[in-house]
This record gives sequence, structure tokens and C-alpha cells, in this order.
Amino acid sequence: MARIVKQEAQGPTEVKPGEKSAWICMCGLSGNKPFCDGSHKKTKDEVPGKIYAYGSDGSRVELQ
Repeated sequence: MARIVKQEAQGPTEVKPGEKSAWICMCGLSGNKPFCDGSHKKTKDEVPGKIYAYGSDGSRVELQ
């Protein structure tokens, strides 16, 4: 089932459950959720106010 989820973050959030850091995906694109895999780099050239959809292959389409 496909769904559209609005995510505005363009980078991960650091959490420290112990001595080592873990990076949690906030952009919604990681293939290793809930952990960051660097997929947020695809969002860096997004234009504020526009809406984008990302395919499972990493492709991006502007919706609005």
C-alpha cells in the first residue's frame, strides 16, 4: 500500500542511548529505518513550499 507522508526535516537527529551516538532518520527516506543511511542528501536542493514524492528507487517528482 502506498501512502504520502509529509516530512520537512532534511537531516537526521542524533541520540545517545549510551556512549555511542545513533542517528535517527527524520526525512523519511532511509532504507534502514529508524536509522539514517544518508538518503536525506537527496532533499538538499528541494525548494521551500513545494511538495515532492520520492519513489522506492530514489527518484523524485514535484507534486506541487
